[in-house]
Amino acid sequence: MKENNVLFSSSKTSPDLEGITIRALRIVVSLLAAAAAVSLCYMMVQKKLEPGDVSIPEPEILYTGEDFVMDTFVTQKVSAENGEELIHSVNELLHEIEAEWSAYRDGSVPAKINARAGVSPVEITAEQYEIIRDVYDFSVYTEGRFDLTVSPLVKLWNITSGEAKVPSADKISHALSYVGLENITLDDEAKSVYLDRPGVELDFGGSLKGYAVEQALEFYQQSGAEGAMISIGGSVAVTGKKPGEDGEKTDFRIGLRDPLGSASDYYGVLTTADKVICSSGAYERYFEEDGVVYHHILDPMTGYPAESDLLSITVISEDGLLCDCLSTWLYMGGLSLVKDHLNESDYSIIAVDGTKKVWLSDDLTGVFTLRDGSGYQLAE
Repeated sequence: MKENNVLFSSSKTSPDLEGITIRALRIVVSLLAAAAAVSLCYMMVQKKLEPGDVSIPEPEILYTGEDFVMDTFVTQKVSAENGEELIHSVNELLHEIEAEWSAYRDGSVPAKINARAGVSPVEITAEQYEIIRDVYDFSVYTEGRFDLTVSPLVKLWNITSGEAKVPSADKISHALSYVGLENITLDDEAKSVYLDRPGVELDFGGSLKGYAVEQALEFYQQSGAEGAMISIGGSVAVTGKKPGEDGEKTDFRIGLRDPLGSASDYYGVLTTADKVICSSGAYERYFEEDGVVYHHILDPMTGYPAESDLLSITVISEDGLLCDCLSTWLYMGGLSLVKDHLNESDYSIIAVDGTKKVWLSDDLTGVFTLRDGSGYQLAE
């Protein structure tokens, strides 16, 4: 008799009832599992259950948003259950900061002070006064190389207007006569600011974006976001971590723009958290006249765009206001100033010189990497 290896044993001629029973049970269990899965999906549709109502976890979402504030584009990435709400709230916060601190907005702090120049001091809130005091003290520290009264020069050059042209030497000289810290009187007790004559004006363009991203960073943290990143022009802030494709949390990686490339090119990547990152360079805003490029970082000592042997400078700090001021001052001061301040305790530096060498603070070793094929190299 021919043996059947599936239903019959090699030593028996009767059916293997135990084997048949086990196979049948397996088929029944499989069918019941499939039916249960279909039933669960039906229940979720009928009851409109949220992902948290079932045992299968949903992948975490990284919410993104864009806006236009402070004359530049704003990008946000937020990892939180209420990510869309946080993005909307931060956009509102940024518009409020712009309304409060932009010299070009009626009713702002600098607009009120500028309007009373040569007339009377202007009393402001303690918080507003502290911000102005900080920027003023930094201006003193730099011996006026960074100057919050640079507004007459900014308006004269008008580089961001799209209609900029090189002013005459006489006009530059005239604007310079209104620039200088000696034109400001601060009263710590009264919390007031006085500009000694009409024509002297305050400008916070060199510090506003760093301050704004720090405020956004604090808002994310207070709102319980798992992680977030915000970019306003050359100022970025990051906190926490973002969800990865495999479900693991990953650090935010910030690409640093190649100063000799397009806006989408980068020369290196910085990995950090709970910090503000501010970058400055001639590549950001400029115009060209008779074959000469004139950028937006104006030197209050000369009245002209600053001459620097740096292509770009990036400063990393927990203090957004300081971070923004430092990037402007260090760019103007050039490589020699960078070397003098390369390893400070309250901020770190990534500087690119004219030979495409990258100068790095010691504490950034391991968290900054050059992009392969970028053409840049770390300075020794």
